[in-house]
Amino acid sequence: MTTTDKPVSKWNVRDFQSYLKAEHERLYGVPYVPMRGYQAEAGMLGRWVGTKRKPGEYGPEVTKRFIDLCFAEYRPTAEWPGISFGFMQTYMGRNLQRAVAEIRAEEAAQQRREQQAEIGDDFY
Repeated sequence: MTTTDKPVSKWNVRDFQSYLKAEHERLYGVPYVPMRGYQAEAGMLGRWVGTKRKPGEYGPEVTKRFIDLCFAEYRPTAEWPGISFGFMQTYMGRNLQRAVAEIRAEEAAQQRREQQAEIGDDFY
C-alpha cells in the first residue's frame, strides 16, 4: 500500500519513511539517506507522529506539512545534494511553527464554514 492510498491522518512511521524516500528521489534525483540510519529516523518520526502505543507530539498532518515546507525550502548543493528528516528537525525547525500555524488556520476556517452551513443563509 502506498502512502497515497490512505489519508495523511492515518499515516504511520513507515508511511512517512516511504514518503520521504519517494519525494527525495523525485525532487533531488539522488537516493534518500536518513540521518543515523532508518531505525534512528523511525524513532524521531515516532515521537512526532505517534505510534500504536503512544500519541505523537505533533501528529501526522503537522509532520507532513513540516516535511513539505522543508522540501520546498531546501536547495541542494554539491556537498549536500539531499536532505533527511533528522536534518530537517535540526536545521529547519523554524518550519514547525509555520506548519502548526497553517494547520490551525485551516481548521479554524473549516470550523467557520461548518458553523455557517449549520446556521444557513436564511439566518442573515
